[in-house]
Amino acid sequence: MYPLLRLIRVVVKSQFQEKLSFDTEYTDSVNLIVLPQDIDPFMELNNGRYVTLLDLGRFSLGGKVNMGSFLKRNNWSLTIVGTYNEYRHRLRLFQRFILKTKIIGYDENWFYFFQKVERKGKTHMASVVKFAYTSKEGLVYPKEVISAMGKKYDPNNLPLWIKELTEHQLFKK
Repeated sequence: MYPLLRLIRVVVKSQFQEKLSFDTEYTDSVNLIVLPQDIDPFMELNNGRYVTLLDLGRFSLGGKVNMGSFLKRNNWSLTIVGTYNEYRHRLRLFQRFILKTKIIGYDENWFYFFQKVERKGKTHMASVVKFAYTSKEGLVYPKEVISAMGKKYDPNNLPLWIKELTEHQLFKK
């Protein structure tokens, strides 16, 4: 089941916080706890649930950068194109953790988030999330999106490690 109540809490809270620019260096933080519906038979946070909970961080940061208004104004939506996840340490039932989310940047085709789950300063899971804007006609490329934001388009600011990570695609044209 989707964590709808958690999502509502995150979205409402983000609406009352200081608004930020899309190109901010800010890292958003959401405090969470492993609940019974999050665990697998090993009594730890299920790896699929990690990915679902990452939505909460993206919605929280999205609220702070006024993403909802921007999408509505342009009649656009967002879609996740892919994720690269690494898991290092277990989170057990009722353990508290922090979900951190940052917008990394964009290239000529996609936008990227970096998200990680931390507990007591230790990273338990990290993810690079590739996403795109869409319209009724299909994909909206970063050049058009950045222009609509009133920002200077520069797809060359993406960190090298992201370029290296994403050059290996499972789906080739």
